Amino acid sequence: MMKINIVSAIFSLLVIGFTISCANGQGKPNDIKTQLTKNPGKVIDVRTLDEWNEGHYSKAIHADWYNGDFQKLAETLDKNENIYLYCRSGGRSGSATDYLKKRGFKNVYNLGGYSNFKGID
Repeated sequence: MMKINIVSAIFSLLVIGFTISCANGQGKPNDIKTQLTKNPGKVIDVRTLDEWNEGHYSKAIHADWYNGDFQKLAETLDKNENIYLYCRSGGRSGSATDYLKKRGFKNVYNLGGYSNFKGID
């Protein structure tokens, strides 16, 4: 009986972890492409200029999280528009997502890292 409870608990944690990662909007390129097609909005790359210059999604707006460009851009965004954010691995875009949500933005999605965009353009 104890083994069943432990297995059940582990399974539940795995399901919760998967659900949380999906809820954060981090997904595969096909999922991202579908989401952007069905629910268009602004895609914002919050990486540094050097990272941007190495490659970026062609329809993205560049607004560096570290140097304050993103915070300035945020003042001009429509709080009801779909806003999609990405960076190198999902950390900065996660911070940018939280930043916007705390300021009343309703439809903000963290798309994770730039590698998720490979093959979308």
